[in-house]
Amino acid sequence: MPPLNARKRAYANKNKNQDGVFMTRSVDVNDWEEMSIDNTTNVDELHSLAESCNATSIVKNSINKILVDITGQSSRPKTYTGTSRTTLWRNRKESNLIDDRSKLTHFGFVPVAVAATQHEVVLSRSQKELIQINEVFLQLQDLLKPIMNKSQENSKVLVYNFVRYSSINCYFIRRLEGMNKGQASRNAARQFWHDNNVAYRAMTIIKWSNEFLQERKLSDHCQGVHSKRKSFLNDSDVKMMILEEMRKTKPAERSLVVIKKFIDDVVVPSFLGVANRSVAETTISKYLYEWGYAYRKNKKMIYFDGHEREDVVAYRDKWSRRMMEYMEKMDFYAGENEENILEPELEDGEKKLVFVTQDESTFYANDGKNDLWLEDGENHIRKKGPGSSIMISEFQCPCHGTMKIENWSSRTKFKAGDSREGWWTYKHMVEQLEENVIGLFDALHPGCKAVFLFDNSSNHGAYSDEALVVNRMALKDRVWPVTSKFQFHDTVITLTNGEVLEQSFFYDKVDTSRDKKGRTKSKTVRYFKGIKTILEERNQWIGHDINGKAWKLDCGSPEVSSDKICCARHFLGSRPDFCNQKSALQEVVEDAGHIFELYPKYHCECNWIEMYWGGAKREARLRCDYTFKSLDSNMDAFLDKAGSIARIRRYFRRATEYIEAYSKCSDGREVVQTVKKFAEKKYLSHRKVRIPSDLDHE
Repeated sequence: MPPLNARKRAYANKNKNQDGVFMTRSVDVNDWEEMSIDNTTNVDELHSLAESCNATSIVKNSINKILVDITGQSSRPKTYTGTSRTTLWRNRKESNLIDDRSKLTHFGFVPVAVAATQHEVVLSRSQKELIQINEVFLQLQDLLKPIMNKSQENSKVLVYNFVRYSSINCYFIRRLEGMNKGQASRNAARQFWHDNNVAYRAMTIIKWSNEFLQERKLSDHCQGVHSKRKSFLNDSDVKMMILEEMRKTKPAERSLVVIKKFIDDVVVPSFLGVANRSVAETTISKYLYEWGYAYRKNKKMIYFDGHEREDVVAYRDKWSRRMMEYMEKMDFYAGENEENILEPELEDGEKKLVFVTQDESTFYANDGKNDLWLEDGENHIRKKGPGSSIMISEFQCPCHGTMKIENWSSRTKFKAGDSREGWWTYKHMVEQLEENVIGLFDALHPGCKAVFLFDNSSNHGAYSDEALVVNRMALKDRVWPVTSKFQFHDTVITLTNGEVLEQSFFYDKVDTSRDKKGRTKSKTVRYFKGIKTILEERNQWIGHDINGKAWKLDCGSPEVSSDKICCARHFLGSRPDFCNQKSALQEVVEDAGHIFELYPKYHCECNWIEMYWGGAKREARLRCDYTFKSLDSNMDAFLDKAGSIARIRRYFRRATEYIEAYSKCSDGREVVQTVKKFAEKKYLSHRKVRIPSDLDHE
């Protein structure tokens, strides 16, 4: 340890005498105590003595210093008394820093002695309120005037204010009777606002009461009296622009975020001429609901997407009117089980018409029930995938349901797949018609004519391999063997000069060639005439469009121009023999002497066999054991149970109600409401006019 320097040595020796012994410090004890402490050796006793005498902090500090010589203990007190040297110094410094100018006396304030006054009685809030209630109670009675004339313009506001004043009056009475605020307000709320939330209305009554006590009246009710401003979304042009964008967007991609971005970036700048303005999503949602859109699950229903397309509606209008003409010559059914037959009135020589509809449906081996009775925690494991399938193609009439005579049936089973029976095409349909259905119909309906109805699908509208289809032709001649797929039949046309021309689409030509040895070889080659050759033989080859541009095979437009000379393919396709070309099914049906019709696209509600498929699927699911063998052996039983005569006739009646409504109404949604009216009202005869007059366009 380093030696002490002179300063530290002096500090250490300041309490020593000449002999080097520490000197005791003499302390004068005040007269506050007359007791002797010479014999006191216990530090705790001396300290407690000072505490009991309420000695000052200075005395306590002195006692602690005196005890050092007696006990040899430290002079530091056991508890902090706030009298340390540093604390005292800091307090003096802070006191000296106070400027005299900051005192109130510097600004002219003079301390004045408070005069003795008599104490006033202090009232509680509740007592003050009761006094105020007594003062205004009679004034409130003048405002309780019932509304005698409710026909005036602001009668609703007056009635509402009357109920508010009545609530306040009831609240005041209950308060004067001794109830507290909560009890009185709830009592008034139950009496006058029993249909509302009692807690909320009680709070409102207290608020009204406080306002009345202060203002002696209530402020006018402001609900519904704000200025009525219309949004720019009410504009018809804005609506059409947004709805057009909605239809262009795929349903799975539609969202409020996408629509809002389109409105903010496109609609607002184009119609309002401003940028950086946005429309709230809640506002957009509100208007979408008004415009017919809804955020809901995608449930199966009438397919409105293409359902109201212009070309579909135009075809539907003509088709439904033809159907109504056919129905005048058909049987209809009435009675609880549709057992009563209502026969048509026919003229001499007229044949009775019978609707015969066709459709296909596929049944799967693993298509079981989705809803099951399961115990808590039970998990029924089903087979993955739909399993093997059976496709059913069936023809039905309303009088027999599935047409059958013993083992002769209009129902055909087909096992689709590459490794099975292949895929269902129009050729299978033609085979079913020619070999089964037409003969079976003639046997069941002697002397009647069938109206065959098919879905408007590509398979049902397919052309035979011999049909005149311009899309199968090229512009120039090309080699075409007999084994090629398409073999056009010969055609007969009448030219503009009256000449009748029999025209073939093929010709043979002898081609000669030389081998390596120079020998000449010849062979007959079969050629398929191109569009140019066919038109040249008819003296109808123009070679250019209306603008003088040379013809191409196809102009690329899906629609034919009004002049029909936009390209070679469209021009030949507009010729009578190509325009009048019938599909393969239509040729078979009409060659047998019956009527061929296609349902409008997206209008499955007009085909009653769709309802029959639903019942058959239900039967199959109820008895599904997830084996193809069981499905195959029980398929006829499922279909026969779902296709009872009474059910089929009810399905037929519902489909004809849709057809009848379409012949009178132009909008699909309007038709749905009309058919609901049919279901709600019973008619003795189907032939009665059931369409309301206000829905009739004619």
